[in-house]
Amino acid sequence: MISFTKLFFWLIILPTLWLSPFEGTQNRFKTIKHEVIINHPGEKDPVFTILNEIQNQDGLPTRYTMDVYSVICLEEVCKVIPVKLFWNNTGEYQKYELAKGETLEKYEADLFETEDYIKLQSILANNNSPFKEVYIDEILTVPDEHGNEDVDAVSGATALELDEKDTVPGAALTCFTLWHWANGDVVLKIKAQTGKSASEIQLIDFILDKNNTYFHIALEELESRELYTAPFIDATIQKVLKEESVLRPAYKFLEKAGNDNYLKASKTLFVQGHKEQKLAALQSLKQTKQNVPKLYLDTLSDKVSTLNSYQETSLLLELMQSKNPNSQQVIKNVMPLLESEFLIARRAFWFLKNQILDDNQVNLVNAFEEQYKDRL
Repeated sequence: MISFTKLFFWLIILPTLWLSPFEGTQNRFKTIKHEVIINHPGEKDPVFTILNEIQNQDGLPTRYTMDVYSVICLEEVCKVIPVKLFWNNTGEYQKYELAKGETLEKYEADLFETEDYIKLQSILANNNSPFKEVYIDEILTVPDEHGNEDVDAVSGATALELDEKDTVPGAALTCFTLWHWANGDVVLKIKAQTGKSASEIQLIDFILDKNNTYFHIALEELESRELYTAPFIDATIQKVLKEESVLRPAYKFLEKAGNDNYLKASKTLFVQGHKEQKLAALQSLKQTKQNVPKLYLDTLSDKVSTLNSYQETSLLLELMQSKNPNSQQVIKNVMPLLESEFLIARRAFWFLKNQILDDNQVNLVNAFEEQYKDRL
């Protein structure tokens, strides 16, 4: 997101998996410890643990760490190794570290090889791993020599069939355990904490960042703080004009921002936006419980001749029919559409048929009806 963060990533995080990334930087970063409750699908009860937030000199979280255990071993016969996990400030898993001299084990005390550690990193970095949909019982259940199912506490040859690229053979339970630590409940907690730690200026930067995850973090935090002032509204509008994919959360935020802010944003998106922004603005105005003045709607109708698609035109007319019927200004603006391409002209005709028209307007509508009576 911020150039400093990218520089930090390349200079500090990427080097070797095993070296501490904080050597020589203690004076530039500070660590804040948060007591958190994590739900892990392999644990019967919520886990109380410490999430470490590392902030830069501006108080902005740069990443997070948490110490976890390598394996959930129900029979207490596994070698359980402490593992430190690392995330960036949007909850995206980065890497893992073991304490010096520690090794991970596979089935029957077989040690991890170098390629197993590399594969584990790849597995944990895949947030769409098959482990996402796997239950711990499927990991622990194995077929015996007679074809029956039994429980294997260290997860050797499981009954669950996984592609070789998706697991470390003989260490499916370790992969399952660590994957859910890295990609589970903690991700939402990290996002929420990043929002809480960000200053108001940093939240504006989040809104405008190319990474839309920051946009979602910012809006959640703004709603939590009930911050709906002009700088945040303007930044949200600016973002949505460039990025249509965030229209839904943006409108969720704008609907709570007060009537004036909502109307300002909707008008700007309708007037300045592309097709998707216009449609979103119209649909929201049609459905909202906010007070939408008729004069405001009259002004929007002035743009009807500039719309570039049937869909936009039809939705605008639906809005007018629903919340501003029989407006003389709207009727005046729609009448010229009778001379547009036929689909739009026909849509305008059916709109006008439901309005209170003057004699001249009635004559024009009747003439259109007579001309196209076989196509209406």
